[in-house]
Amino acid sequence: MKLDAIQFFTNTSMMLSMVFIPLLAEDLGASYMQIGIIMSVYGLCLGVSSYMFSKAADAWNIKRLLMAGLACSAAAYLLQAFADDPITLGLARGLLGIAIGMYPAALIMHVYGMKRSISKFISFCALGWAAGFLGAAIIGDYDLIFAASSALVALSFVIALTLPEVKVKRLNVSYLSLDTVRANWAVYVPFLLRHAGATAVWTIFPLYMASLGSDKFWIAAIYAINPLMQFFMMRRLDGKDMVSIVKYGYLVSSIAFLSFIPPTIFYYVLPGMVLVALSWSFLYVGSTELLLRRNEDKAASVGLITTVISLASVAGSLIGGAVSQYHGFVAVLVVGAVMCFAGFLISAKYLTRTC
Repeated sequence: MKLDAIQFFTNTSMMLSMVFIPLLAEDLGASYMQIGIIMSVYGLCLGVSSYMFSKAADAWNIKRLLMAGLACSAAAYLLQAFADDPITLGLARGLLGIAIGMYPAALIMHVYGMKRSISKFISFCALGWAAGFLGAAIIGDYDLIFAASSALVALSFVIALTLPEVKVKRLNVSYLSLDTVRANWAVYVPFLLRHAGATAVWTIFPLYMASLGSDKFWIAAIYAINPLMQFFMMRRLDGKDMVSIVKYGYLVSSIAFLSFIPPTIFYYVLPGMVLVALSWSFLYVGSTELLLRRNEDKAASVGLITTVISLASVAGSLIGGAVSQYHGFVAVLVVGAVMCFAGFLISAKYLTRTC
């Protein structure tokens, strides 16, 4: 229950702060391209941090690493309130990315070490996202959102103080070795393509929704549908054929993003959000389960999912910003769908039950 609470509160904080960043950046005078750069700075910093600290979670004391990451994150969330132009917003997001990258691998190793259900634990990530979206819709004010994010992570730190010491196998790790990446490339590469395409879409999605007549409340409320559905979907994936689950996830992602193109009114995107929820549930739970089953360096292999997500966020943010700047929002949706389908083709050919 304590681990689920930490998962819920930290992901609530993450989405509270993230959902309106494109709108805040625009209010501070950023162009679409600059919005993409701001989003990519966060992703790059998160990617580098999660890579290093995921490996550290296989070697260091995971409780201390978890607490250090939570403490740094609580401070970093609050720093965002002091951004007053696109440059300082980008710097604040970068610092937050470094802080957030410190703790996810340590947290999931607590779950693994305590022999809890991975899919049910991950489902609280989705529930936290939903709460974050809805919380952002209710709060509205940027500074209050950042303060609330900081407070929730501080609460997670207090909860982490009460966790028992979990005994998991410690390894001698090489921080520069890419052996884990090479061994699991058929999981990581399609995931990278899919999430880059998805991030391109999410980079412009609040602006796309606004162009269809949506206000801040409805933007956040519609966003919340995706993780709310994920919460219930993820909890039903224990014991499933994860290789097939992952492959279907890529295909459904492509269909979902294409479904966003016809709407002329913002609430027509609702069916597509349900498809996005289904696809991400398949991909995130399936990929995590496969990596835990197949690797000895479990923290590093699973933590690299965060790194892949982050690197995809860098590429996707730049793609979303650049394509929307020169070709419009619909072109971004098409690009996102094509990248998801490319992930499906790679996984269909190379992701096997033994790779």
